[in-house]
Parts: sequence; structure tokens; C-alpha cells
Amino acid sequence: MHNRHDRSFKGIFALLGAAVLLATPAVAQTAANKPKQQAGAETITPLPDLTTTTAGEPLIYLSTPNPVILSDILTVPPGGVTRWMTHPNPEYVYVLQGDLTVQFADGKEKTFHQGEVLLQPRTVWHRGRNEGKGPLRFLAVAFGAKGVPAILHPPGDSMATN
Repeated sequence: MHNRHDRSFKGIFALLGAAVLLATPAVAQTAANKPKQQAGAETITPLPDLTTTTAGEPLIYLSTPNPVILSDILTVPPGGVTRWMTHPNPEYVYVLQGDLTVQFADGKEKTFHQGEVLLQPRTVWHRGRNEGKGPLRFLAVAFGAKGVPAILHPPGDSMATN
């Protein structure tokens, strides 16, 4: 019985310690101020923390009783262009190969290179382009809710595709 109480107290102290750490204000970090870490055989290469989408929208967290994480690896051939889209829920993208140019409906563009990360816009129409000579591959991870689409396209794909 004595052992069980010792474990209970240790568990309580661990929870209190975690609560203190979680209640402490976090300092924003970027990949530049996160050192590479090596623990066992693995090496951890930090990526930047993201707080806004490529369109400047703030990151939001969902409140849903049916959360789901969806992920896909997309491949776009040289010269390829995706359909116009928005993402109603947060979507994280990691460029695996090539350069991803995100084009916005107003004509502005941002290019992300292999190894870079971004958050897709929620309310701004955009599409992806591969202007390189080789394939573009990226991992897209959507944090959504069951029954809610990760991507919305304009009705009838009415936007110009040039």
C-alpha cells in the first residue's frame, strides 16, 4: 500500500509540474533559434513555428466533437497547376521536393522551396503551381472535423485557370 501512495504522489507532482510548464507564457521560436537535437540515433531538425497562413490569416484551433487529421502527399508535374481552393480548417504543408508557388486570386504569389513549411489560407482563394523542371511533391496535413471537407473549390470551378 505504501508503494501505491508513493506512485500517486509522484503522479500528482508530475501533473503539477506539467501544469506549471503549460501555464508559463511561451516564447515564439523560429527554426533559426531552435538548435538541432540528437538524443538517440535520431537527429531532430526543427522547422519554423507557424502562426499565420500564407495570406496573413491568424492560426485558429478547431472546437469540434469529431476531430480528424487528414494527410496526403501531392505530386504536381512540371508546369502543372492545381485547381483554385480554400481550406476551411488549418492545413499544414511541408515541401518534400521542388518549389511550390502559391498564387492568390489577386495575382500575388509566394514560393516555397524544398524543406520549407506553410499554412494554407482559409478564406483566400489560391492555387499551387510547379514552375520548375522536375516534379513538385508536398505533404499536406489538414486538422479538421469528420464530415467537413479539407478543401473547397469555387462553384463549377468558375475562376479562370490561366
